[in-house]
Amino acid sequence: MNKRPIPEDFQNALDEYWHARPPASLEDVMALYGILAVAESGGSLYTTPSKLQPFVDDGRLVTISLDLTGDAPEIADLSQDVLRKEDIPKLGYSHKSSGRGAKYSLTQIGSKNGNDAKGVSNTILGRIRSWTGQDSIQSLIGEAGHPDGWLIEMLAEVFEKDSETLTSLQSKIIDLLPSDESIPYVVTVRMKLNAENLESIDTTDQEWFYPAEITVLKEAMKRYATANAANKNIDKGASEGQGTDVVSGGEGRVVGTPESPLGIFSVKHPDSQPGLRKTESWRNYPISDDVAMLFAKGQDLIERCVYRNGGMETYVLPYFAGEMTGLKADALYRAIDSVDRGRQIDESADPPMAQVTFNLTENENPAIRELAKQELRFYTISMPISDDKNIIAEEPAATVYWPTELAEALRKTIDGPTLSPANGGFEQFNNWPLLTLDTDTTRARRLAFARITNHEFTDAVFAYRDEEGDDFRRVVDHRLLSGTPLDVKTLFEEYLQRYDNASEGSDSPPVQIVAQQLVHLETLSRAGLLKGIDVPIEHTDTMTNTEPMIDTSNIAAIREHRLDAFLDRPLFDDKTRKAAALAGVLVGQISWHQDSVRGVGRPLDAGTKGDQLTKHGLENALTAALEKAKVYAQDSNRSFDRDLLFPETVDRLLDETETMPTDWEIDKRELQFCYVLGHAHGRRSMPVAFQMHEGDEAKNDKTATAESTAK
Repeated sequence: MNKRPIPEDFQNALDEYWHARPPASLEDVMALYGILAVAESGGSLYTTPSKLQPFVDDGRLVTISLDLTGDAPEIADLSQDVLRKEDIPKLGYSHKSSGRGAKYSLTQIGSKNGNDAKGVSNTILGRIRSWTGQDSIQSLIGEAGHPDGWLIEMLAEVFEKDSETLTSLQSKIIDLLPSDESIPYVVTVRMKLNAENLESIDTTDQEWFYPAEITVLKEAMKRYATANAANKNIDKGASEGQGTDVVSGGEGRVVGTPESPLGIFSVKHPDSQPGLRKTESWRNYPISDDVAMLFAKGQDLIERCVYRNGGMETYVLPYFAGEMTGLKADALYRAIDSVDRGRQIDESADPPMAQVTFNLTENENPAIRELAKQELRFYTISMPISDDKNIIAEEPAATVYWPTELAEALRKTIDGPTLSPANGGFEQFNNWPLLTLDTDTTRARRLAFARITNHEFTDAVFAYRDEEGDDFRRVVDHRLLSGTPLDVKTLFEEYLQRYDNASEGSDSPPVQIVAQQLVHLETLSRAGLLKGIDVPIEHTDTMTNTEPMIDTSNIAAIREHRLDAFLDRPLFDDKTRKAAALAGVLVGQISWHQDSVRGVGRPLDAGTKGDQLTKHGLENALTAALEKAKVYAQDSNRSFDRDLLFPETVDRLLDETETMPTDWEIDKRELQFCYVLGHAHGRRSMPVAFQMHEGDEAKNDKTATAESTAK
């Protein structure tokens, strides 16, 4: 007990309480976590000796010795001594999960920070008095109770409120313990009994007994610990009967209101379960007393595996497939116990799924690494943070395969041409989750995995939603974890709604919004999780991210090279998509010129928002852009403005199509997304060219430089 549990401790707990089948349901996983907690707390389902560890050597054991052999109970002695490790087994201490208060045993404790004499006489002694008066414990008294129920009755008499014995005890404690010093105390009751009068005791040559040595007191502790499992949220009566436990498969007494760590099954809201009769809930959800206790004991571990943000909570419960062993249980416990829910990685939340995954997949023990590779699974559930436990997405056996594939695809995309200005792409930006990762490959993969599993991958590009209506994004996350491809039409719809969300009036959203959406789309395609489109989005293997040879002394040459590189992607193998993108590029370029060179208050793209674009609207904007490209060129004295602004764009547009947008055969959202991609490129065409330019012309264009850093 002085040490952390080892695989043998977990194996013993499995042998005692596990049904030997591989985990196959949420209830299996919850029970498994209870077994992990049993091993951690010292090996018993109902007692929690490890909770006394902080008191050992530094705390005191106060022993109330009662002589119960006569007609009336008598206080034989009151003593205090240092609490030793060897004292703990006989105390039979039982404690509900940390932070939840109840101590189920006759032995009680005070604060770990210590109590003075008054605190012991009032608070701790009051807990013992309360224990004897619990309805579940009192049920052991009488003909329907336990044969030794009279012992409970006698204890209740000793500790009855305002009784002579209780008052005497309080006075003795005040006299015995220091009044001006706070010490951690454990208080127990030692009883002198006539063993031959008790069925609860096997031996006959012993006079004095501690709580752990008396069966009726252990049964009382069990009744108290499981009381809520049969009557929680039931005003009158209880839900209990004879049935088959859904976890163990054992026959016997089952209860219908067990403590459910996720709160999924409850009789608290009968309206959500039509036809449910509270007192008959044991027929719907039959759980044995022992399994109900396992659920309760596993609660702290389960709470480590939940990630909450916005109005949603996502439980990601790790387990190993196949036969459970002490080695697996030990590895699982250590991985869960290591989770720090406040941990961040590069300012992104490091969610429990990522922490557990890397604890196991990068474990120093090669056997654990192999287990993680072959058998690690996650039971995932997302639901709103509210009393109404409505599951919106559930995946019983998610593996690390798909988030790992996505993370690697995201890393490759961010490190590839799409975010390389020299290759026609956008730029990497700090503080945008899909636009930058660590430069070290290993750390980049780790960070990408965190951003996949902490929802940032989806939230960065999907439409905004309020906390109460955020179901769809979490559904999408679960689909990705299970390897279900997303339809491109759904993505275009979400991207353009987000585009609108991020717009301010007639101003387009920051270029980073569009860049993230292209990275998102390309990542899904690279991972094989995109459907509904006839080509891959990612660059082919021949399109590497090596620095191309560019004539950086010439603005027009830089611009032309970047445009060709931007268009050199499979998405634009389709001429109509390419034409839509080129139209967006030209509108963006002309609008930049109006903004930055001519000081036009309302540039062309102010009336051509991508998410509202129609074929007619695009045709009008394109016609206007072509006209202005000619007109503005007449006033320009720049060497790269010939008789037409941005001739490289106009030339390629005419190469791709001889018709105007109203004659194009293309889906509306597809048209809009290709347009906004092109527009985002066109808006930064000149600023990026100035950044890359090594000649004198750019140095004189302060407006362009300002523009290049502003968007």
